[in-house]
Amino acid sequence: AEGLKHMNNFTGDHPYVTCGIMQAGGKVEVKVDTKPVTEGDTLNPIWDETLELESWQPGETLEFIVYDKGLLGSKTEGKSILPSEFFYPHGFQGMIAIIGLPDAKLAVEVQVVGAQDGE
Repeated sequence: AEGLKHMNNFTGDHPYVTCGIMQAGGKVEVKVDTKPVTEGDTLNPIWDETLELESWQPGETLEFIVYDKGLLGSKTEGKSILPSEFFYPHGFQGMIAIIGLPDAKLAVEVQVVGAQDGE
């Protein structure tokens, strides 16, 4: 991510990302989290993790929420939405805007694997 804002004055910034599947009605199901970044440039963190969402179906949107982990909970930095037409069936690699942070972006790579087209 690039351009996150400083949110934790006492513990320092520990950003992490949750990726969830947003279904047609807007409800978010099945979430996976990165590990919090605790060292280095925490306002421009690099997670470099592979996460799997096994129950995703074509047509469902991915929602990425950037949090800052504190002592008593987490604060929301912002979120990004990636509709399935941007990554299905050929995948996506690039930067997406973080809603709520005008100059911030999240670098993501999405690959669809497994049975498709009724296989």
